[in-house]
Amino acid sequence: MTAFALLCATMSVALGAIYMVAAGASRRYILVNAAALAAGAIAASVISRMRVRGRTFAGASTFAVGLLLLATALFGVHIDGASRWLRIAGISLQPSLILLPLAMMRFARDRGWLSSIGLVIASIGLALQPDRAMAGTLAAGLTALWLYRREAPVTIALFAAVGGFAATMIRADVVPPVLFVEQVVQSAFAFHVLTGLAVVAGLVTLLMPAAAILGPRPKQSAAFAVFAATWLAVIGFASAGNYPTPLVGYGSSAILGYCLSAALLAR
Repeated sequence: MTAFALLCATMSVALGAIYMVAAGASRRYILVNAAALAAGAIAASVISRMRVRGRTFAGASTFAVGLLLLATALFGVHIDGASRWLRIAGISLQPSLILLPLAMMRFARDRGWLSSIGLVIASIGLALQPDRAMAGTLAAGLTALWLYRREAPVTIALFAAVGGFAATMIRADVVPPVLFVEQVVQSAFAFHVLTGLAVVAGLVTLLMPAAAILGPRPKQSAAFAVFAATWLAVIGFASAGNYPTPLVGYGSSAILGYCLSAALLAR
């Protein structure tokens, strides 16, 4: 399943590249996306082969993600009142897009209290950034998980996520869109109907691994549901507001996040 998800990622990135090349985007955008896809595929291959036993590692890693998102809110790169990014080697990265989908997939597999606390901290960090899209994505993913696993750690994490999302709704989000990053569907159709269809096809393609939830996988259904809800929410917020459009637009963070989260589909 991980190999199939990576194939879907490759197709989505390629379809997005068709639009960006046709619309005159910088070649650097294409190269950065390709490099992120290669790095994500390698990391996903490593993660999918890891055999982690017990809740200690899963809980500690999710807790670390929560602390990183909180630190990003406090010390990250500030743009128009938002602090969602870290700048590494001249490239702006969004830690929430890279690591939160992975943390949610890990929590779907191992729902310990330390992981739950980590997601509570992540909710606080997303509220402070503020990042309405990723706060809503966290709430959507945890809602999908709660429908399958109505356990106390899941319930606590879900309440915190809903609270964090509500906090982002109170504050105005004034970060302007960046060409080829946000509002990609709209700009692709504005350029040409064929490039618009290519972008839509890319977004549909990245959701295809989630279709496995319809198959006979009762023990893995929760993980596939979280994967589906997570990336459907990312796409939904990107289509409705000024948030990065995953894989078909320019941006390494979503590509890395998708590959990393897909690595746990086969576990």
